[in-house]
Formats: sequence, C-alpha cells, structure tokens
Amino acid sequence: MLFSHLYNSPVGNIGLLKKDEKLICLSFTNHNFTKLKPRIDIQSFKEIIKQLNEYFFEGRKTFDIQSELSTTNFRSNIYEEIKKISYGNTITYTDLAIKAGSPKAFRAAGTACGKNPLPLIIPCHRVQAKSGIGGFTGGLGIKKFLLELETN
Repeated sequence: MLFSHLYNSPVGNIGLLKKDEKLICLSFTNHNFTKLKPRIDIQSFKEIIKQLNEYFFEGRKTFDIQSELSTTNFRSNIYEEIKKISYGNTITYTDLAIKAGSPKAFRAAGTACGKNPLPLIIPCHRVQAKSGIGGFTGGLGIKKFLLELETN
C-alpha cells in the first residue's frame, strides 16, 4: 500500500511517499502524488520526520531510513557513490562518474542525480559541476540552502 505525507521543511514543502514500510520518493516538486492515490498517513512517517527535523535543525549528518529504489544498475552505482560523500563536502559529476566506474559518463551521472528519487537521503546536492554549482531538481535555491546548512 502507498502512503504519503507532506513535510513542511525550511526549504518548503517536501512530499514523502512510502510503499508499505519503505520510503520510495522524497520530492521537492510533487508534493501530493495525487495520480498514485496514496493514503495520507502521518503515523507511518514519524521516524522519517524525526530524522528530517534532526537534519534541518540539529545537524544530523546521515539518514537511517528504510528505502527502496527501482532503478538501473548504472544509477544504483551512482547513488551508492553519492551516499559516500560526507556531510559538508562536495564532488564533481566527473569525479562521481569515475568513482562509479564509468569515467566518461559524467553527463549520465548528472542525469542520474536529476532523477534521484530520494534527494537528501541520497544527497545529490553534494554533487557539483566543474564550473560551478550545477543543477538540482528542487531548484538552485534549495541546493544552495542545503550546501550552506552543511557547511555552517
């Protein structure tokens, strides 16, 4: 069964979607998941809300949330490498592609970041372009906020 919750964060509303007990989507842009017709249920999101609050307000550096990804092997490798980027640090899309074992696939690494269904949990905001901040599905304002949050 699908469950959703609208989390009010310092960067605006974040849509949370679970399938049974596992988080499958965290979205800055699709807050309600209306096409999927999930059941709205705050109870099943208590631990996720707690950890998000700790991240935004208490300096939590990593997440321990049950999640499930349905993705390609390449993207799975990219996401595993993104999870290794420590709080307050950044790497480039090129470095990410190299670490994931596909050194020439820096554009595909960027696309994988853009398709990341669990930003924050898989902290793709920590990946930047060689020439600057790069993009972010939630918008550059949110990416800048998150990077500043982690460096202050």
